[in-house]
Amino acid sequence: METTPRAAEDQVPLPEPRPGTVAAFRAMMVVVFLAAMDSTVVATVLPSILAELGGAGLLAWVVTSYLLTTAVSIPLWGKAADLAGSRSLYVAASVVFLLGSASVAFAPTMPVMLIARAIQGLGTGGLMALTPIITGELFPARIRGRYHGRQGAVLAGASILGPLIGGIFAGTLGWRAAFWINLPLVIPAMIIAARCLPPAAPSPPQRRRIDILGAVLIALASSALLLALSEDTPLAAEPYRTALLVTATLAALAYLLWQARHSDPVLPLRVMRSRIVAAGVGLSFITGAAMIAAVVHAPLFTQTVQGHSAATAGALLLPLTGGVLVANLAGGNLITRFGRYRPFLIIGSLAITAGFGLLTTVSTDTGTLLFVTALTLVGSGLGLTMQPAVLALQNAVDAAHLGAATAASTFFRQLGSTLAIGVLGGLLTGRVGPQLDALTHGLRTGPAAAAARVEVSAAFADLFTALTPVAALAVILALVLPEKPLSVTTPSAPAEKTDETSNDLSAPR
Repeated sequence: METTPRAAEDQVPLPEPRPGTVAAFRAMMVVVFLAAMDSTVVATVLPSILAELGGAGLLAWVVTSYLLTTAVSIPLWGKAADLAGSRSLYVAASVVFLLGSASVAFAPTMPVMLIARAIQGLGTGGLMALTPIITGELFPARIRGRYHGRQGAVLAGASILGPLIGGIFAGTLGWRAAFWINLPLVIPAMIIAARCLPPAAPSPPQRRRIDILGAVLIALASSALLLALSEDTPLAAEPYRTALLVTATLAALAYLLWQARHSDPVLPLRVMRSRIVAAGVGLSFITGAAMIAAVVHAPLFTQTVQGHSAATAGALLLPLTGGVLVANLAGGNLITRFGRYRPFLIIGSLAITAGFGLLTTVSTDTGTLLFVTALTLVGSGLGLTMQPAVLALQNAVDAAHLGAATAASTFFRQLGSTLAIGVLGGLLTGRVGPQLDALTHGLRTGPAAAAARVEVSAAFADLFTALTPVAALAVILALVLPEKPLSVTTPSAPAEKTDETSNDLSAPR
């Protein structure tokens, strides 16, 4: 009986990780968990911070300063990894994160707190950019899905546990302990990772120019956009918002013109010539938007329309975050077992679309079963889509552009989240802002409350209706994304070129 190519491939033993790589990966997961948790832990410690440090007018910047430096720095860390190697940069990012955490824990005043959070966000941006890059360097693509899945599960777990841990510390040891805890956990993990990570490959003989102007333009565009879409800061009010949006647009257009002229731009959009990379980045953008839209608006719907407490709303969100966690683990293992990622991207994007499709039917009479089913579909779909999209684009680029391509995926996911929270939040408050405010601040019974719930539920239904075609676009991207055989070598290892890999993204066309 003749053996088919797929059957022959399945009989080949899976490649084994190099010695020390699994230990390095586990150590990195400890650090990235703490970094991700610090983006959500403040949700429950902000009242304690305000009570001790004062400065109510600056309170929103505790979150904004952290998110701003995280988002702006991601593409810069990714490009630096291509230029200087990832091991030394990972240690540097960990040290910056530790310095920021210690500074937050020591902060005597609110202005110092804001600077410390900005420093912490800069380190977090490095960790979020470098961790998937290093994972791509450590493990062959054929088995990498397993580790990307575990990373996605860790990030989902951090989003679940962050507010809970913050609340525990705020009620027992004090809010500063929520940041002090990073030091005894990050330091040993950083040492283990630094010892086990392989050294950087020898630098090529040609000198690669650092794209300083491109870095400035990206930082200006992304920071202006984030500030313009931040609802809680004074800069989000007119005329500041318009000025920031104009600044972001001009800086983005300037970067588009500049990167086409620079031989080695900080965010090389030429990698998008690959259909796999373009679709992978597009999927990252959409999943980032879908994730934040569900996480923010689902609890708000249950509290305002259905009258649930904050604790109950948080519990109803568990199917979403739990679905992300379980699907990440299961999907990563199945991709490693079968050696294919495209079916999971298709199934995942279909699940996201179906979940938002169900949410378009929400009303004041929506039952818990329908709501939980919809969130489970969205969460499971996100878990099957987010990390496999990264795996697909990493498998499509050469080693010289692994860092920039991976960071582009992370950056556009963050950009999708920023746009979703700003645009959808603005649309919602613009339509039913007074009703939301009334229901949030005590309006519970009577004809006015009933009328407000009807209007707010209709606004939420329209919001989810707007998100459904966006999710359907992810289905289209998953369908057009080609299936490229997963490499059995690490990106730095020499491999024979095939027709599938001959699209050299480092060469000009």
